[in-house]
Amino acid sequence: MSAIEGRIPTIGLTLNSTTIITQKLYLSTCSSLNIFMELEILTKNGTQDIRIVDLDRKTHHYDSFVIQNTWYRITVPGTRFNIIDLKVRGESIGHCLNAGLMGKDGYTLWIHGDLSQLFARISECIAQEDLLKFKMLEQKYLFCESWNETVEGDFIPRSVQDFFANGEGPFWYSKEDWMALPYVEYNGTPVPAEISTQEDLTYEDSKFYGNGKCRSLKMDPSLPTIKVDDIKSESLRNTMKQFGFTELAQMQMVTMEPNSVLPIHRDDWTYADCRSILEGPSQLYFVLSGDKDSIKFKFKNVGVIDVSKPIFVNNQRFVHSLVYTGKSRRSVLLAYGKRKV
Repeated sequence: MSAIEGRIPTIGLTLNSTTIITQKLYLSTCSSLNIFMELEILTKNGTQDIRIVDLDRKTHHYDSFVIQNTWYRITVPGTRFNIIDLKVRGESIGHCLNAGLMGKDGYTLWIHGDLSQLFARISECIAQEDLLKFKMLEQKYLFCESWNETVEGDFIPRSVQDFFANGEGPFWYSKEDWMALPYVEYNGTPVPAEISTQEDLTYEDSKFYGNGKCRSLKMDPSLPTIKVDDIKSESLRNTMKQFGFTELAQMQMVTMEPNSVLPIHRDDWTYADCRSILEGPSQLYFVLSGDKDSIKFKFKNVGVIDVSKPIFVNNQRFVHSLVYTGKSRRSVLLAYGKRKV
């Protein structure tokens, strides 16, 4: 047995005589196993009110649930320590029980009907040390949920519909690995959306993806950068300073008409001389006009991102697509550069 194997807890909690007695009492009164669904949840307080949600966000009752080889989010009333074990087709996921999160409705964790998928995902995303005992993982990880999303309209290519329709379940991204984060939320003071950009964004970008128009600071993100103090428009200059920018490699205003799509792509800056500036969640994404509730912006292995407020996204590392179904024109301000974090 390796050192790592020796540290994997059998059921996520330290076993002792008290726990063993508790399990014996529990198994005789509170266990519920449907032979057809092959899912067994062992708790100290029974299995009533357990909530199981599939990737279509459809809710299932535990007693009649039939598990398939896909992802499910399970919420068990009470705290993490109410759960003794969870088994899929007779196999325990005990060493993964601490991968869940506490919420107002109880303890939530994800499972997969194919446990090899669950174990691989958790091993890929969460440090072993963080699973040995229960911790508030949201303090160390950005937790993302990718659901099956429906986008409708004859204007949407089949590839984009499928991209949104195929949810990938849960992902955890370490907040210490900044370059790998899909996004960082802006938590500063509110920024006015009334910004004048005509003086500075004069380059018409003819190679822009999808049904939209793009005006840029220059042809491509490149060196040398432009000092924020050299921006002509006072409102734009103040906006960039409020977001913490000191220098800019690129800035763009992207306008999309109603019923527009950005196809599946990744912003590839492999050969850009300012690539180091563009890495990580470095692009400001600030919606200035349009119906924010009609924007669906999905990152692969992340899910749909909330753009109702300004956000910094990692569009270089993550494949993404966008569908806009609003009735009015949508405009968004994008910016890359050096900023005070």
